[in-house]
Amino acid sequence: MSSLFKKSLVATSLSLLAVQAHSAGFQVSETSVSGLGRAFAGEAAIADNAAVGARNAAALTRFNTTAFSGGLSIIDPDVHADVEATSPLTTDAKDIAPTEYVPNIHIIQPIDDKLAVGFSAFSNFGLSTDYPKDFHAGSIAGSTELVTMNFNPNIAYKLNDQWSIGAGISAIYADAELKRQKGALSLQNPPNGLGGNASDQVAKLTGDGWGFGWNLGLLWEINEDNRFGLTYRSQTDVTLDGKFTDGLPALAGGPTGGGPGTEVDGELELNLPEIIEFSGFHQLNQQLAVHYSAMYTGWDSLKELKATGSGCSANNNVCFQKEEDWDNSWRYALGATYTMDEQWAFRAGYAYDESPVPAEKRTLSIPDSDRHWWSLGTTYTANENLSVDLGFAYLDGDQVDGTEALTSTTSSDTDFSAGGDAYIYGLQLNYLF
Repeated sequence: MSSLFKKSLVATSLSLLAVQAHSAGFQVSETSVSGLGRAFAGEAAIADNAAVGARNAAALTRFNTTAFSGGLSIIDPDVHADVEATSPLTTDAKDIAPTEYVPNIHIIQPIDDKLAVGFSAFSNFGLSTDYPKDFHAGSIAGSTELVTMNFNPNIAYKLNDQWSIGAGISAIYADAELKRQKGALSLQNPPNGLGGNASDQVAKLTGDGWGFGWNLGLLWEINEDNRFGLTYRSQTDVTLDGKFTDGLPALAGGPTGGGPGTEVDGELELNLPEIIEFSGFHQLNQQLAVHYSAMYTGWDSLKELKATGSGCSANNNVCFQKEEDWDNSWRYALGATYTMDEQWAFRAGYAYDESPVPAEKRTLSIPDSDRHWWSLGTTYTANENLSVDLGFAYLDGDQVDGTEALTSTTSSDTDFSAGGDAYIYGLQLNYLF
């Protein structure tokens, strides 16, 4: 039973990542609502409000007065997962990704005609899933939540009429909680199973922590109607300190060796990937502009998830460990903005978001897939100081299949399918002082 636990629960059931319909991997793009309406095409070059501070620090030099933007995006996923099993337990899980709210706030302050500073608070990464407690595959798909917030001061300098550079630092706070249940492992009593109820908790992890990174930006303004932006955001390693709760009897070989309810200190290092983005903006005439972006995310930094603690002495101080080995991925976006008059502007965009999860690594906790974004948005300018953005995006996620083991024996492999769509709604207020 010790081998069963260590290879099934420790090696596969606890993952800090989970299915998300709104972004590949567990990346969050919702740094602005105006950007949402164009599928975030051209974000590093447009600089139509203060939210550009989250994408390109160099673009702060385009503002000659204090600028503020604050917004909220509501992400409403419709995600489902099914396991192919004959079981008295739930095998069809619907609506497993709860509605989430993603805020952002930004301010830019010019110092003179060349120097500007700014501050942005937003999220680059996050997830939330909640499978039924009696789900057949509860040991590999329970409830998971990761919340991050990036606090990012920036500074920019205008070298000449065409070139600006910018830089900033990021203080990223992360908070995570995950729980796993016995599921199908309860259907048989020891030594071949765990017995008890399917909803019995076999493991719980809670933790939070800080990580620090940096970002660079470059803006090339060929003229007022054509410009390009290039940005780099560093990999950030966040150490989550918290508690690991063992839910198994000591004889089952749990990592603490202490039995149900045993709580020990533990820590996990989460490697958030580097991000490189290139954007272009072109004002074709007085009313129509086109814009585009290509974003690279270095997901190969995510090699494994490993939580350690001296209290897990029964498993060489490893509370859990899971190989990931993700691939680097790209996101491509194309959009257009139509300015109808002094009050109204309308925008639309399309994006293709590659999944970083290799097919052979796909699991119920991470059944990630490629996504297609279709976005619409508008800006209402009330006066020379105040404007309001509305944005909407429909995300079409592919249906994917995979196989994952509930235990260390090949006979217990479980085939599954998962997929879903998402709807994102946003509202943002912009003000020039």
